[in-house]
Amino acid sequence: MMADLQRSSKARILSPSLLLLLCLSLTTRPSMAAATDDQKETRISVKVGVILDLTSALGLLANNSITLAVEDIYSVHNDTATKIDLIVCNISQNDVVSAADQALDLIEKVKVQAILGPQNSEQARFIVKLGEKHEVPVIWFPITGPSLSPPPSPSSIYSDHGLNCLQFRAIADVIKALGWQSIVPIYEETEYGSHLIPCLTNVFKEMGIRMANVTSIRPITSDLDGTINNTLDDLKSMRSRIYLVHMNMDLGTTFIRSAQIKDMMGEGYAWILTQELSSLTDPKVNIQRKLYHDLSWQNYTYFTDPVRLKRFMQGALGVRPMDSNKTDFRRQREGNFSDRFKRTLTIYGWWAYHTIEALAKAVEKTGPGKGSILRKEILATNFTGLSGVNFSFSTKGQLDQSVLEVYNVIGDRERIIGAWSPETGLVQNYSKVGDDETSGEYKLLDPLWPGDTMDKPPKLRIGVPRTNSFPELVNVDNSSNKTKFDGFAINVFLKAVDILPFPLKNYEFVPLPIDESSNTTMPYYDYILCSETEDKELDAIIGDVTIVANRTRCVDFTLPYLDSSVVMVVRVNNATTGRGILFKPFHWSLWLILGGIFVGATIMIIMLDGNKTEEFRFNPFLVYKMDTMESFASNTAGWLVVLTTFLFILVLQVYTANLTSILTEGKERVPSFKDENEIKSSNLMVGYQRGSWVRGLLIEQVGFNESQLKDLGGREEYDKALSDGTRKGGVDAIFDETPYLTIFLSRYKSRFMMTGPIYKTGGFAFAFPKKLGLVLHFSNAILNVTQDVEPFRVLVAKSSLPTSIEDLEFEDQNEIETSSLSITNFGGLYPVLLSVAALLLGLSILNPRVIEWLRKKMVSILCSIRKA
Repeated sequence: MMADLQRSSKARILSPSLLLLLCLSLTTRPSMAAATDDQKETRISVKVGVILDLTSALGLLANNSITLAVEDIYSVHNDTATKIDLIVCNISQNDVVSAADQALDLIEKVKVQAILGPQNSEQARFIVKLGEKHEVPVIWFPITGPSLSPPPSPSSIYSDHGLNCLQFRAIADVIKALGWQSIVPIYEETEYGSHLIPCLTNVFKEMGIRMANVTSIRPITSDLDGTINNTLDDLKSMRSRIYLVHMNMDLGTTFIRSAQIKDMMGEGYAWILTQELSSLTDPKVNIQRKLYHDLSWQNYTYFTDPVRLKRFMQGALGVRPMDSNKTDFRRQREGNFSDRFKRTLTIYGWWAYHTIEALAKAVEKTGPGKGSILRKEILATNFTGLSGVNFSFSTKGQLDQSVLEVYNVIGDRERIIGAWSPETGLVQNYSKVGDDETSGEYKLLDPLWPGDTMDKPPKLRIGVPRTNSFPELVNVDNSSNKTKFDGFAINVFLKAVDILPFPLKNYEFVPLPIDESSNTTMPYYDYILCSETEDKELDAIIGDVTIVANRTRCVDFTLPYLDSSVVMVVRVNNATTGRGILFKPFHWSLWLILGGIFVGATIMIIMLDGNKTEEFRFNPFLVYKMDTMESFASNTAGWLVVLTTFLFILVLQVYTANLTSILTEGKERVPSFKDENEIKSSNLMVGYQRGSWVRGLLIEQVGFNESQLKDLGGREEYDKALSDGTRKGGVDAIFDETPYLTIFLSRYKSRFMMTGPIYKTGGFAFAFPKKLGLVLHFSNAILNVTQDVEPFRVLVAKSSLPTSIEDLEFEDQNEIETSSLSITNFGGLYPVLLSVAALLLGLSILNPRVIEWLRKKMVSILCSIRKA
């Protein structure tokens, strides 16, 4: 590859020798005290090559910083044996071939002891390899800080979790802390920009954050303005308003300026800037910037921003290495730097400054011509400069910048709202980590957002249906100037919002159109879920929305906040009313059997003993008087009287108990129809709630004809339609979900009841657009709300719901019915009576005295029972 680069360089306009002359012409400026001190003349000059793009903001900043560092070091330390002599080469950061050619010339012809730069990772990859081959240390300047290690290749970045991805891990934690579930990454289409997506993919997949509409911009194009404007137009038309911008300073300046012109830096938008753009937001930045328009590199538009570039990014967030230890020396040098170079000495500039300081210390120890030893000495660098910046290459040859700060752009200033490190995660104040009040906190100080508002973007639009058929569940009242939203669904939503793991304050309820489904066969809620979610740019729909399989193609549902099933409501038939209540305790067949028994027993007694006593002859109805039983002449007649009397007493006790139960329990509730088959076979009308998905269930699953169905608007219409019945233009049954029917029966329970089979549904839940991470958070919150029993009952009572709706009380035809006793209820008595009768008959034949004794004993017992 290096040979190819060398061969390709021969065809370029500038030969290596001319490039060398160019570099030599850019050799560092003379020291302020260079010619006045004879001791300085004896210093050994250590040539250091510098490859930077001086047309770029960071390249120019780095060059000015290292120039200032050389002057400062050797004006203060005038007794050093060595002195760094910078050989600066201006090479475009996009020109890999020229950078490699120049590095080779610096090593072989100029004999440099070290090379600083370049800014581009692709250039650095070749130059670092050249340095390793010729034992020349190469310190290159990525935006994450100086590094002696080669940049990761595009293939290895996918598994990289080191310093290159730290800022993106911090950004992901910021996004999670703010409760955002998706973000739009915007990056430049270069190797620098290409690191964004692999790093975000690694960290986002652990947090459930979605990258929506990933956007890239090619910085070298014939119409950059047009490309940026088209990209911004596309972004503006999207639902998402949370942008992550990963670009170099020059392209980023152009992009953000264009976004401001298109009113995309105002309320409702949020911008997060990665590390390179973050260095642009210094409070003192008031410099001439280059806005380039095309590929010519000559067609630049320069402007001086009178209100500072940061005003373009009002309310933006950013991450950058923590830089809090600002010393007096630093403030003084930053002022001098600004006066001299008309730009600000930022943290990136201080890194370049301290790189020279580290290199000067290393060459002073090792002397010239010892590249491998010099590299080891540089790697051992670990000091805190006079600026307060910690400088160490101890982390795999890279500058240790693992502690990052999160800032918020406010006017001409920046406000630090949090800090992040791999050990602590996101905290409000890094200096207080370990204190009880801050350790482990996962939050930021409240930022000021674009548009000078404290309301966190985006403003969620929560759609609320306004059918108002059952206002206890969801009610939209627009009778006054301000629309009011109420009902159980609203109360559950508000309660869930309070216990989300992040603040959610910036939302608004949006009333959805009144049911217009009469113009379509699509159920009302199916229509709003599949159409209004996109057309109205809704972020959620809350209300009495049922989880149904076909709806999951359009939206994602949370866990249900209320269970539901589809059942049938019919009229109640009160079968125990009227004059026949005294006959109700026994079934008619049992009355016949008992009557037959007593009539038969009477006839047998008359036949056996009717002519043997004067009393019986003149008073036959005294057969069952206990005090006349002793007068029977026939033993058989006696035991027959005993058995019949015992049965009479038993039947009388059962009759009394059952009649008491009937009179105590009240009227028997019998459904007019037990199931849907009776209704279908009679071709009767069936009602359902207007606009409900239940219509489809009745046709497709239950098997009703469309001509049998009638849509109804609410509980009043339910009452009238059921009361009228099919014959008077009403219905004989209504199918609906149990929450609605429970509310309906709480008012009309005396005349109607639930019955028939149960058709299970997914319950009532909230709906969100597909693949929106809010679903998981709201599901967890709803689970907490519904499982906290007492507060949940308070929500039920607050919404004027019947308390039974918590358990969705279901009443069938047997719930309070007291049925008539039939002959089968006495089935166990008959074998006993027959066995006793057979035994007594046998004893009376074999031994009349025994049967007589038994008869007397039983008569005595019965008399005692009667007297008791």
